[in-house]
Amino acid sequence: MTSQNVTLSLKHAYQDFTKLILSLSNEQFLSSINGWTPRDVVAHLIGWNGLMIESSISILAGMSPSYYDDARNDYSNINSGFTAQYSSHSKQELLAELQSSMEILEAYIHTLRTEELLADHGVVHYSGSPATVTKIINSLTGDYQYHTHQIIEWLNKQ
Repeated sequence: MTSQNVTLSLKHAYQDFTKLILSLSNEQFLSSINGWTPRDVVAHLIGWNGLMIESSISILAGMSPSYYDDARNDYSNINSGFTAQYSSHSKQELLAELQSSMEILEAYIHTLRTEELLADHGVVHYSGSPATVTKIINSLTGDYQYHTHQIIEWLNKQ
């Protein structure tokens, strides 16, 4: 598995999510879906893109990523921090930040050798399985996909 393989699914999930967000009216972008707005979701993903670089560095150094500490809270502390940090209500501004954070994450992943992407450095995910860079990037891909489906379901109910 190469870095291109790891980022391909992530890039597709990101593109699908971005296309969906672009299709929302400003009112929809700022409307609540189960306590979060699509704006909040974009802010959350900007933050997680950056956090995945930090987490990859931790895993490669044989240390648990910092976000594991908030798992028992369903990452609510981290996510509320990201929604506050990326506080703009401008869809275009937030999507530009999302794009920039994605480009930085992709560039970082492409600097890693295949062995680094897949290697077990002794870090154990709180589920009990080994943590790898590929696994956390795949998890981020799943988060993009989850939020895309969540917003589509919400739109279909309107």
